Amino acid sequence: MDFFAHQDEARKNSRRFVLLYTAAVVLICASIAVLVFLAVWSQHDAERGRLVVALGAAGIGAFVTGFVIASGSLYRISQLRGGGSVVAQAMGGRLIDPSSRDKNERRVLNVVEEMAIASGVPVPPVYIMAGEKGINAFAAGYAPGDAVIGVTKGCVEGLTREELQGVMAHEFSHILNGDMRLNIRMLGMLNGIVLISLMGHIVMEAAPRTARGKNGWQAALAMFVLAIVLITIGSLGALAARMIQAAVSRQREFLADASAVQFTRNPSGIGNALRRIGGHAGRAKIKHPRAQEVGHMYFGEAMGNRSMLSASLASHPPLPERIKRVMPDWDGTMLEPLVAHEKPEPATKDGPRERIGAVLEGLGGGEGVGAVGELLPLLALTGTMTPKHIEHAQELIGSIPSKLREAARDTSSGRGVVYALLLDRKDPELRRAQLLQLETNGDPAIARLVRSLESEAVRLDRSLRLPLLDMSLGSLAHLSEQQHATFRRNVDALVKMDKSIDLFEWVTMNTLRRHLDERFGLAKPVPIQYYNLNRLGQEVSVLLSMLAHTGAKDEYAAGEAVLMGESAVQGIGVKLLPPDQANMRALDTALKTLNQCGGRVKKQLLQACALVVGADREITTNEAELLRAVADSLGVPTPPLLPGQKLA
Repeated sequence: MDFFAHQDEARKNSRRFVLLYTAAVVLICASIAVLVFLAVWSQHDAERGRLVVALGAAGIGAFVTGFVIASGSLYRISQLRGGGSVVAQAMGGRLIDPSSRDKNERRVLNVVEEMAIASGVPVPPVYIMAGEKGINAFAAGYAPGDAVIGVTKGCVEGLTREELQGVMAHEFSHILNGDMRLNIRMLGMLNGIVLISLMGHIVMEAAPRTARGKNGWQAALAMFVLAIVLITIGSLGALAARMIQAAVSRQREFLADASAVQFTRNPSGIGNALRRIGGHAGRAKIKHPRAQEVGHMYFGEAMGNRSMLSASLASHPPLPERIKRVMPDWDGTMLEPLVAHEKPEPATKDGPRERIGAVLEGLGGGEGVGAVGELLPLLALTGTMTPKHIEHAQELIGSIPSKLREAARDTSSGRGVVYALLLDRKDPELRRAQLLQLETNGDPAIARLVRSLESEAVRLDRSLRLPLLDMSLGSLAHLSEQQHATFRRNVDALVKMDKSIDLFEWVTMNTLRRHLDERFGLAKPVPIQYYNLNRLGQEVSVLLSMLAHTGAKDEYAAGEAVLMGESAVQGIGVKLLPPDQANMRALDTALKTLNQCGGRVKKQLLQACALVVGADREITTNEAELLRAVADSLGVPTPPLLPGQKLA
């Protein structure tokens, strides 16, 4: 199943959830209405108007119940607007400093960083639940740019690096396949159903205080009965919520397990992680009082031993079944968690070429990805990764000079790395003007940092610039709103100082706009407006022409490339536009419109893009960067092209 099929499946699950949620709310409201009707009917002495009064009271009861559920859901949804970090903090998570030197924390950060770069998504912040000894983890957020990873102390300390990689691959599957948005939506909407039970407990506590005065005991008794009714119906609602979670979540867990094996090509990684959960005294149990509320988000069954739960209520499939699916030859034995790690985290070398060796071979002096040996279609890459991509990400990270690498990981200095990457590489006078801009319009300490990074940033190999930008996004996510606003103003100023925007500058601005806007709540939902390309010939022409001009040797070759791309989107009048009509500004406008297309249409677009880029059987670094930025703008995460790789 490809990325677009995963997205379609996620949308189907969303619709399924909404239907189940609606059915549960209707049943709860109907139950309240029936009880109110019976109560009023039995207490009303007069025959005349008895039915009307009872029906009116039942209607009011149903309306109030629906209003309470809707209000509870909307209130919780508003609380969750902060995205994945709100969930992580609510579960007692502590943000791991991206520059942490703790060996266990550094290990999980490195694995997450590698997975993010290998899959083409921003590096997500990682939260650790230090009080949780069970082996568990989760991914939460609305979109890849808003995602966070949460891990328990037991997960960090109880697994080998290989097993931790399997767990993180599982969580990245949830990030890439659109599961997170559904999970967080379930968390918000189901809160309203559970609220009925909470109201019952509040009424129960208030009942004794009304038992005063002549007829006080009657009022107290009535409130007590009402409380019992609310708690009973609320408990049934909570039961329905758990069943909805289970119905929607289980199959996605199987899919995420399978994706983890696909990403790592190592069934023993995730398989042995599951075995260690089975061999751990605390299993995957989360002790936090809100564990049940978010149980469907976790890697393992957060409520502890499955035997204590009815099969219909468990949010995860049985542990042995999950293990058997990824390790068909499993002998039924479990593994105890580690006390100490078997192998230390491998050290990285500072030299930009020592570790990549063959990986950088064929890059054409750092400006081209080169002629290709391996043929792989773009659409097979989207929303996924392979072991080669993970290895490539490790090599790229290790090849970035340590000074830049550590600064990118640090919360306070990550913006300095982005500034340094935007310094002009050819004109020292322009660089001095850019540094003056930072000194007078930003934090002087950050300006000093940029000066110290200047020489290494300007000399940095072209193939390492985007991975370094991706690494910086994790630290940039923790700027204050004021720092973020100043940072974005300075980025705009640095880019505009030479009165032109080159490809890397455009990619940088596009990446920051897309992913930091999600972090800081500035991104607006993009509605689907187009289900075909019939009215979008101009926008598609801009996109394909821009790609063609980026890689073609001459006008004739560009025209041939556009003709190749047109074969994927026939009948809409695509034509090669001159460079003055297919520029960065026009591309920005076109992509904003094309991002409103449905998933199947985006699949067509990316196929056309791949045909244009691969028309001359060679992919330059400029083409690779632009292709990834286009895919990212369309909400389709795409891993970096491997050296020597061609698009089918």
